[in-house]
Amino acid sequence: MLKKIFVDTWAWYALADKSDVDHAIAEKMNKQLLDDGYLFVTTNNVLSESVTLMCYKMNHLIAVKFWNLTQQLVKSGFVEVVRVNEWHEQKAWEIFEKYNDQKFSLVDCTSFAVMQDLSLSEVFTGDHHFSIMGFICVP
Repeated sequence: MLKKIFVDTWAWYALADKSDVDHAIAEKMNKQLLDDGYLFVTTNNVLSESVTLMCYKMNHLIAVKFWNLTQQLVKSGFVEVVRVNEWHEQKAWEIFEKYNDQKFSLVDCTSFAVMQDLSLSEVFTGDHHFSIMGFICVP
């Protein structure tokens, strides 16, 4: 059975920005996950958020290169992109409203909904919000 792990914006950004404080740990974990045969699962929302963050914090060219690379990874079967649908959005909004004591982004909430929908338990992220929701954060 193919092992799947959800990939959050934290991981995409940390991998792309060599000056990021989390770059080395993200690189090490990325290699380990690939060596262990994991398929990376993400959403169109996470990719959009990642492109925006890279554009704002690094530059437009890096954001474009990231997008093109992810599209190649999808075609080669290393990454699966789940399109957030109306059910995911509704579930995400329920989570967002329920956890008013947390600073969850709506993108995080859609990620939680997708992970629940696909029965994914592991997430490649340094964002502790995922552990609050009961997911296993890697690293």
